[in-house]
Formats: sequence, structure tokens, C-alpha cells
Amino acid sequence: MTVLVGGGPGSLPDLFARPLADRLSRSLGQPVVVDNKPGAGGMIAIQALKAAPADGHTLAVITNAHAVWNPHIFAKLTYDPKTDLVPVSPVATIPMALVVNPALPVNTVQELFDLAREKPGALNYASSGNGSPPHVLFEMMRRQAEADIVHVPFKTGTDALTSVAAGDTQIYFAGTSLVAPMVRDGRLRLLAVSPSVPGEPFAGVPTLQDAGFPGLEGVVWLGVVTNQGTPAQTVERLNHAVAEAARDPSMRQAFDSHGALLLEGSAAEFAQRIESDRATWDPVLEKMGLNPG
Repeated sequence: MTVLVGGGPGSLPDLFARPLADRLSRSLGQPVVVDNKPGAGGMIAIQALKAAPADGHTLAVITNAHAVWNPHIFAKLTYDPKTDLVPVSPVATIPMALVVNPALPVNTVQELFDLAREKPGALNYASSGNGSPPHVLFEMMRRQAEADIVHVPFKTGTDALTSVAAGDTQIYFAGTSLVAPMVRDGRLRLLAVSPSVPGEPFAGVPTLQDAGFPGLEGVVWLGVVTNQGTPAQTVERLNHAVAEAARDPSMRQAFDSHGALLLEGSAAEFAQRIESDRATWDPVLEKMGLNPG
């Protein structure tokens, strides 16, 4: 079996795909390999999924971006999320953290946007690509704050993270699991989380609501999908296998270490969640009018 990941090694989806693949291999009794195909807002990975036989032997780890946001980001999307992605199982929800390079003279969200308004276009924020959660969610925040901050997209989240730590870019809104090591060692300064996270180094950090951004929900979910034409009974079997793998104590430990919360549900419930997200996000993204990439 193959698990496709639309991000590079060390990216947010990859951090969960690898332990998941290891435990799927045990529960299914066959080798399960992770195939990283970063770039183009996940389209490269999903194109590989579309081209694979519809037999349940090829899966993809996706986020909200792939299933809900991309139609509003890319003028020429190479897949139809409603027909080409067959929901198998939710996996986790990932809190988000707003971090900056420590050289930036700000210690709060308010100070960050005050500085951005004082110096329009002087600040920039990194993302893991057009349409990625860091792009869409920070763009919402930027527009709410009426601040001119330049978007700098990278191919992977790891690249974006490295750029902010090096000072090549200044701001990143990313999964807590991705930024935690650099927050702990001081290479990044933490300004806010969404929602609150009890564990270190995020305990006691203001939420975005606390910082004056009510209604901005920064949680990103991860899930597993397969391709169109896969038999329903195969999807059901895969759902049970993913759920069993995710409940493994060592997998739960991996979730805890990344600040993630287990997200369980049937294939039908996962499909319903995606539809609910579309109903919520479609009007928001249409109003934002993000430039297609």
C-alpha cells in the first residue's frame, strides 16, 4: 500500500502519515509506504491518487485545504474534491500557532499588526504554498486586521519554517506540532495559539480570540482519502484499519507530542464533516477573493 502526502518530509501531514503508515502495516499485515509529493497545493499528490487503481491500495493524507479550500485558490484545479476524493477516515485536529522571528520587535499579536499598519508592505509572512492552511488562515487574520503584509509561499512547510527561523521571512501561522521545537529552543517567538493548547510550550499563551480576533478558527484537520471507484466495502475496511491504527497507544503518544487531538468517525461522518466545512468556508473564501495560483 502507498500513502501519498502532499508535503515534504517533516511537513505537518508527513508527521502523522509516517506513524500512521507504520501502524496500518501492522493492522493490515502488508507493507505500507509513504510517498511524499509536495507542491502545487497538493495537486501533484492528488493527481497520483487519481491515476492509481481504485482498489484501496493507494491512500492520501489531506487537510481542509485539499478538500474544501483549493477550488477557491486555484483557477485551474486538476481535480474535483467532490468526486475525486473518497473520504475514508478523519485522523486528527491540529491547533495552530502564530510565530515570528525573534528579531521582529513585537511580543503580542496587537504589536505585530500595529507594526504592519505603521509600515505597509514592509513585513512578510511565509506559508507552505498557495491555498495551504497557513496561507488561508493568516490571510483571513491579515484582512481582519486591515494590515498590508506580503505573502511568501514555499513548496513545503519545512521550507517556510526554516525561512522564518533564519529571518528570510518574518511571520508564520502553522501547526503547533511543526513549530514547537523551534519555539522551545528560542528560534521562534510565540504570539498566539488557536485554540488553547494545555501542554508546553503553549500553555498560558493567548488565543487569537483573546488577542482580538473573535470567530477566527485556526484548527486544521487531517484525514485519509482514497480515489473514485474504490468499492464501498473496501472503504469501510480501510476506515476500521485507520481507526485501529490511530487508537494504538504509541500513535496516541505521537498525537500528544504534536499537540494534536484524535479525530474519529466513520467514512460517512467524515464525508459529512467535509460538506459542513464547505458550507461554512465557501462564502468566506468567495468574499476574500484570493488570487488563484
